Amino acid sequence: MHPTDSVNGWRESIHQDFFPLDLQVIHPERFRVESATKVRAGSHMAQIRASEHVARMTDAACRRLSQPCIKVVWLHQGEAAYRQGSRKVALLPGQWLLYEASRPYSLEMSDCAHFTVLFSHVSPNDAWLQRGLPGKLGPQPIEEAARLALDMISSALNEDLHLQSRTQLAFNLGLRALLDAALQDESASLARHGGRRPLLEEAKACLLAHLTDSRLTSDQLAERLGVSRRALYKAFQADKETPQSFQLTQRLLRCRDVLLSEHGAHLNLTRLAYEYGFADAAHFSRAYKRQFGESPSQAQRKPRRIST
Repeated sequence: MHPTDSVNGWRESIHQDFFPLDLQVIHPERFRVESATKVRAGSHMAQIRASEHVARMTDAACRRLSQPCIKVVWLHQGEAAYRQGSRKVALLPGQWLLYEASRPYSLEMSDCAHFTVLFSHVSPNDAWLQRGLPGKLGPQPIEEAARLALDMISSALNEDLHLQSRTQLAFNLGLRALLDAALQDESASLARHGGRRPLLEEAKACLLAHLTDSRLTSDQLAERLGVSRRALYKAFQADKETPQSFQLTQRLLRCRDVLLSEHGAHLNLTRLAYEYGFADAAHFSRAYKRQFGESPSQAQRKPRRIST
């Protein structure tokens, strides 16, 4: 990767080598980015580590495009928020997202975000566009076919090879075949579960990623996921839970792991309670005893789990 702390330099590099995006850096005074970009037979690929920023595709930039475009993002670290029209989607580490890049959108990246991007021109009759997949499927886990596609891109970015045109074409066809397989898997899952299970899994992943954030409410979670509060609660009904009950249980389980760890006997319980989103130590103690039948202080007096 090539590091830089020049905001303008990065903007120019993205415009020239990748895509006509409008880039807004949130804290220019401490901006830092490392990026690697490459083009293979019309497919633009990049792997980026960057400070907090927002990438936007404007109406004017869309009008300059000669044909539709598809973009795929794999998120490795940090958080992302994608917005296109009324659609709002939260992207978490270990997930990937497909969307149409030839319509206006924005992609907000948190500080220290690490992600891989694929951008490709497609025909107006492309199967992905005809099936409406870019607007139908939300973030998906980076597994199997999606993982292999990511490995192909990482290899292409890391190897400085001059490929003949037929080899580049084979690379693109292989990449598309893997993404087709990944999308077919996710479309089948969406059809089997009526859209409900993927939403539940995404909601739980978001809550697990924010266990220490006491400010994350159910309304904010629904907004991040781009669904209504009613749809969010209906998804949790499948497991006879609510977002709050799941969040509380997971916080308590995490606290129990900490208390029973090698250094748990010496932890300050008030500090632990605050770190995991509890209003005060008394609230934490009551909830902990309801869940495990003993107080946090009793758990601290248990024999330690010594790591080996």
